[in-house]
Amino acid sequence: MGSIEIIRDHSLPHHQIIRLADELMLDIAEEYGLELEWRGDKLHIQHAHTRGYLHADAESIKIKLKLGILLFPVSLVLKQSIEETLDELLPKAACSYR
Repeated sequence: MGSIEIIRDHSLPHHQIIRLADELMLDIAEEYGLELEWRGDKLHIQHAHTRGYLHADAESIKIKLKLGILLFPVSLVLKQSIEETLDELLPKAACSYR
Protein backbone atom coordinates (compact mmCIF):
# COMPACT_ATOMS: atom_id res chain seq x y z
CA MET A 1 0.00 0.00 0.00
CA GLY A 2 1.09 3.52 -0.74
CA SER A 3 0.22 6.72 0.99
CA ILE A 4 0.01 10.41 0.21
CA GLU A 5 0.44 13.17 2.77
CA ILE A 6 0.31 16.86 1.91
CA ILE A 7 0.46 19.65 4.49
CA ARG A 8 0.31 23.36 3.75
CA ASP A 9 0.32 26.13 6.32
CA HIS A 10 -2.00 29.04 5.59
CA SER A 11 -3.24 32.31 7.04
CA LEU A 12 -6.79 32.26 5.67
CA PRO A 13 -9.95 32.73 7.75
CA HIS A 14 -11.69 29.47 8.74
CA HIS A 15 -14.69 29.92 6.43
CA GLN A 16 -12.40 30.58 3.47
CA ILE A 17 -10.17 27.54 4.05
CA ILE A 18 -13.24 25.29 4.43
CA ARG A 19 -14.65 26.62 1.14
CA LEU A 20 -11.27 26.06 -0.51
CA ALA A 21 -11.09 22.50 0.89
CA ASP A 22 -14.52 21.75 -0.56
CA GLU A 23 -13.54 23.13 -3.95
CA LEU A 24 -10.24 21.24 -3.95
CA MET A 25 -11.70 17.87 -3.07
CA LEU A 26 -14.75 18.19 -5.32
CA ASP A 27 -12.39 18.63 -8.29
CA ILE A 28 -10.27 15.65 -7.23
CA ALA A 29 -13.31 13.51 -6.33
CA GLU A 30 -14.87 14.07 -9.73
CA GLU A 31 -11.66 13.19 -11.54
CA TYR A 32 -10.90 10.03 -9.52
CA GLY A 33 -14.39 8.87 -8.49
CA LEU A 34 -13.92 9.51 -4.77
CA GLU A 35 -16.74 9.76 -2.22
CA LEU A 36 -16.58 12.66 0.22
CA GLU A 37 -18.29 13.14 3.59
CA TRP A 38 -17.79 15.83 6.22
CA ARG A 39 -17.68 14.43 9.75
CA GLY A 40 -17.05 17.23 12.18
CA ASP A 41 -14.01 19.17 11.01
CA LYS A 42 -12.65 16.41 8.74
CA LEU A 43 -13.60 15.68 5.18
CA HIS A 44 -13.41 11.89 4.88
CA ILE A 45 -12.40 10.51 1.49
CA GLN A 46 -13.37 7.04 0.34
CA HIS A 47 -13.06 4.89 -2.74
CA ALA A 48 -12.96 1.16 -3.24
CA HIS A 49 -9.14 1.39 -3.21
CA THR A 50 -8.43 4.46 -1.08
CA ARG A 51 -9.26 5.94 2.30
CA GLY A 52 -8.20 9.14 3.93
CA TYR A 53 -9.16 12.61 5.03
CA LEU A 54 -8.65 16.31 4.59
CA HIS A 55 -8.39 18.40 7.74
CA ALA A 56 -8.42 22.18 7.45
CA ASP A 57 -7.89 24.19 10.60
CA ALA A 58 -6.87 27.75 11.44
CA GLU A 59 -3.20 27.12 10.63
CA SER A 60 -2.92 24.35 8.06
CA ILE A 61 -4.59 22.11 5.55
CA LYS A 62 -3.61 18.44 5.70
CA ILE A 63 -4.51 15.71 3.25
CA LYS A 64 -3.70 12.11 4.09
CA LEU A 65 -4.62 9.16 1.85
CA LYS A 66 -3.86 5.45 2.05
CA LEU A 67 -3.95 3.86 -1.37
CA GLY A 68 -4.77 0.27 -2.11
CA ILE A 69 -2.57 -1.82 -4.35
CA LEU A 70 -4.61 -1.02 -7.47
CA LEU A 71 -4.04 2.74 -7.07
CA PHE A 72 -0.39 2.48 -6.09
CA PRO A 73 0.78 2.86 -9.72
CA VAL A 74 -1.01 6.23 -10.00
CA SER A 75 -0.04 7.53 -6.55
CA LEU A 76 2.51 10.02 -7.90
CA VAL A 77 0.03 11.36 -10.48
CA LEU A 78 -2.70 11.64 -7.84
CA LYS A 79 -0.39 13.47 -5.44
CA GLN A 80 0.73 15.88 -8.18
CA SER A 81 -2.88 16.49 -9.17
CA ILE A 82 -3.85 17.36 -5.60
CA GLU A 83 -0.79 19.60 -5.13
CA GLU A 84 -1.38 21.44 -8.42
CA THR A 85 -5.04 22.04 -7.60
CA LEU A 86 -4.09 23.19 -4.09
CA ASP A 87 -1.47 25.56 -5.53
CA GLU A 88 -4.07 27.05 -7.88
CA LEU A 89 -6.60 27.58 -5.09
CA LEU A 90 -4.41 28.79 -2.22
CA PRO A 91 -3.26 32.39 -2.57
CA LYS A 92 0.54 32.42 -2.62
CA ALA A 93 0.72 35.04 0.13
CA ALA A 94 -1.46 32.91 2.39
CA CYS A 95 0.41 29.59 2.30
CA SER A 96 3.72 27.95 2.93
CA TYR A 97 4.89 24.42 2.12
CA ARG A 98 5.79 21.73 4.59
